Amino acid sequence: MNPTSLPRSAVVLVAAGNATRMGPLAVRKPFLPLGGRTLIEVAAEPFAALPTLAELVIVAHPDDVERMRELVASSPVFAKVRAIVPGGAERSDSVRLGAQAVSANVEVICVHDAARPLIASAVIARAIEVAAREEVALVAIPVRDTIKVSSTGTHAEHTLDRSVLWAAQTPQVFRANVLRELCERAHADGFKPTDDAALYEQYTGPVPMVEGDAQNLKVTTPTDLVIAEAILAARARREPTR
Repeated sequence: MNPTSLPRSAVVLVAAGNATRMGPLAVRKPFLPLGGRTLIEVAAEPFAALPTLAELVIVAHPDDVERMRELVASSPVFAKVRAIVPGGAERSDSVRLGAQAVSANVEVICVHDAARPLIASAVIARAIEVAAREEVALVAIPVRDTIKVSSTGTHAEHTLDRSVLWAAQTPQVFRANVLRELCERAHADGFKPTDDAALYEQYTGPVPMVEGDAQNLKVTTPTDLVIAEAILAARARREPTR
């Protein structure tokens, strides 16, 4: 796969959450330090590295819009930012608002959580390639743990078949017109999934998958941030000296 042959694309970087599971924070999650930069800068970099990425839209917490503008103005990784959009009440609202802000001439939209700073450019490129061909692509990895079901939180009631379980990641990638149509339809129906691929599942059918990487973790707790820092440090040690 030649990255220069991919269609013209954009990324909607969703950074509008409250990060309640991180505990008390001086700043919201996108601005947390990671590898000498902010978490959202690290998350944006693999997309910015793609030659066919036309633009980036950031969906920020409404209280963070001004601070985000200052960060974007100061960081070269954000050279292709088209818009900074205040997020909505739910994640699905934020994705819809972000998709609306993408230029009409973009063919493919990647929706990515800013809380996943370790995505690889090669995985993004594969997902874009599949979405361009099949309308949509979900980055996911096979579940490695045994999954129990508990309705009470105190007793395990049964065990799911791990062989058919996959853990969804982001980016989740769509042809631009498909994503916009699905977002508007879900908004009209009051359907608010926490996962973008669920829009396609709800209204169209099964979603093609692209196998991701276990390192593409979501920074949800302080421990996740420590792990992400260690992975970045390990990657830096493996890079050849310039």
